[in-house]
Amino acid sequence: MNRNTWRAALTIVSLAALATTGWSLYAVARHYDAPTLIAVAVFLVFDGIAYACLHLASEASAAGRSALGARLTAVGMAGVSVYLNDFHADLIHGGTPASLLFAMPTIGLLLLSELSWAGPRAAAREERGGEQPYRLPAFGGWAWALAPRLAGSTVKARAIAHIEQAPAVSGQHPDSPDKDHSATAKLRSHFATMDPADAIRIAHESQPDLPPPDVAALLGIYGVHVDAVQVALVLHRRPAEHVVDRPDTVRTGPDNTLQEPAEEDPLIALTRADMLSGQRPDNMTDAVRTLLQRGVLDRTAVVAITREVLGPDTDPDSVRRTWAREIKKLPTEPGSTAGPMEGGFL
Repeated sequence: MNRNTWRAALTIVSLAALATTGWSLYAVARHYDAPTLIAVAVFLVFDGIAYACLHLASEASAAGRSALGARLTAVGMAGVSVYLNDFHADLIHGGTPASLLFAMPTIGLLLLSELSWAGPRAAAREERGGEQPYRLPAFGGWAWALAPRLAGSTVKARAIAHIEQAPAVSGQHPDSPDKDHSATAKLRSHFATMDPADAIRIAHESQPDLPPPDVAALLGIYGVHVDAVQVALVLHRRPAEHVVDRPDTVRTGPDNTLQEPAEEDPLIALTRADMLSGQRPDNMTDAVRTLLQRGVLDRTAVVAITREVLGPDTDPDSVRRTWAREIKKLPTEPGSTAGPMEGGFL
């Protein structure tokens, strides 16, 4: 079917639909004793405005403008027309069949007009800026019946990818001179089609000393949005190790030679020996309170001795919080400096 034949068929169908629904609106107007010319005008107002609004919506879409107002006006006018058609069916006691007979031509004409203009609108958008509307993937009926959740999630994922990869500037053609041809833009386009795991490995190879958070930030510049945990999982990174210096810890130098431990305060050493050899406190609060009362105010020493007394499973952070709470309860004299000393909260 050539273009002229299609236009002739569309014209015939449109005239028939307008005549059917127009006669219904004309009958409603005459029911209220409206003059003949006014009754004809009623038909032109409702269906004519709805049809014209669809044409305006098509032109707005092709020009890159919002067509929401024109479409809402068309739907509103068509809705009132359908209501009046249904009222006409009640006047003649025709019931639902009469309502469908009078109203469906209007609805069908509007839908046919919308579908017939969809192709030219899409072509105009593509010529204007390379915009491609999202098309649902054709999985087939069996795929939707056997795996509806997977099919639905796949459709959603492809829709999100289509939105994220849409041109950032409306109306910009891919080959226009105004397109961003910088290295960053080209790399973003390259990484957009790459597996995020491969992008993470490439970024790590280029900057092997960067920790996972910095690698994630670097990839974000090029449009690959991952977090530090995902980077660590891909790179099989181990958690960062922290070295805690204790007075009695034997350490090695860069050449693996043994170094002498730092000299421990006599009061701390005596208190540790007494608490390990005598009756031990029952809980963390008693242990911390005993150490503070015996003059051991250094937080690091309190944490170390408390863990030795109560066992290595004792949470260091809990000991620090207990130390901070109990040291405030110590009696102080005017001019004394009792209170939190070195080793405060980081």
